[in-house]
Amino acid sequence: MTSQVFWHNRAVTYFVLTLVFGVFYTLNNVLTAPLLLAPGAHLIHLPSGIKFLLVLVFGLVGALSVFTVSLCAALAFYFTGNPALAFELAVANGLAPWLTVCFFTDQGLLQAGLQNMNWKILSAMGLMYAVLNSSMNQLLLYWNHVIDNMLDGLQIMFVGDVSGVLLVMGLIRLLLYIYKTKTPG
Repeated sequence: MTSQVFWHNRAVTYFVLTLVFGVFYTLNNVLTAPLLLAPGAHLIHLPSGIKFLLVLVFGLVGALSVFTVSLCAALAFYFTGNPALAFELAVANGLAPWLTVCFFTDQGLLQAGLQNMNWKILSAMGLMYAVLNSSMNQLLLYWNHVIDNMLDGLQIMFVGDVSGVLLVMGLIRLLLYIYKTKTPG
């Protein structure tokens, strides 16, 4: 019997990613509640970086996990009386990182398997993702009359998305550095 890692089975990958992201998302939102400065807009939002990373590494399965966690959180906590808005926001949350990865792949800037990934490409992708994610979310909140001033939420959410992406990518870089210094060879 050959042992397989979980990401070789899409259903298992989806379940694991959804569970891990859901726990992380919940803990982050509980612990950083004071950083929620406008509806849907944290000043620093680590889940934004995790969403981007999940879709970058796991593609559509990662996007579906992000959609599922976003939908559950919106239905259970944030927009309990508005399932249509909860669904719209979940779609936006899964779509923003997926569209970013698709754009860079389609333009030939990112190869399959991330072989040509460097900090310049990653930074450009992070900025595009932050623009798409914050714009789509804040537009939906404005359109559904949850907020009156889209620009304030957009600015806060953009900063939160960029800081979340930078912090997560910086943490990954640190972990890779530690791993490389600990491994012989």
